[in-house]
Amino acid sequence: MRRSLLVLVAVAGLGGLTAGCGDDEPEPYDVTLRPTSIPSAPIAALTIERSANGTTVQASVGQQLLVRLAKDPGSSDEWTIVNDDGGILIADGGPISEGNTTVWPFRATERGDTALQFVYGPANEPPTDPEPTFLVNVRVG
Repeated sequence: MRRSLLVLVAVAGLGGLTAGCGDDEPEPYDVTLRPTSIPSAPIAALTIERSANGTTVQASVGQQLLVRLAKDPGSSDEWTIVNDDGGILIADGGPISEGNTTVWPFRATERGDTALQFVYGPANEPPTDPEPTFLVNVRVG
């Protein structure tokens, strides 16, 4: 009797231990870390104006770049971005109209070299003549 009771207790204990180990699928657990936003650098924004045409500017990861280009107030022509690779620099809103100036905010997201190119021409039309253009190389370090 004693032996039967020990066997019964042992079997009951084993059954309790294995009760949660059935065919339940484990819940997927994603350990990939993804930033919810690109951190802002504690340094001031870099403002790039028409005088920087044809030059290379230096920026830091996380730094905001503001491209400020004036437009002719008597014309409907606008500056339009030609290349926007979305890698090293990403759009950080905008473009924003400030009177006779349009501002394009970008954020440097990773190290590397890229270029920003704009053309000036009729609004809402594809550029046909690449003049005048604005081109600045950006080195993010």
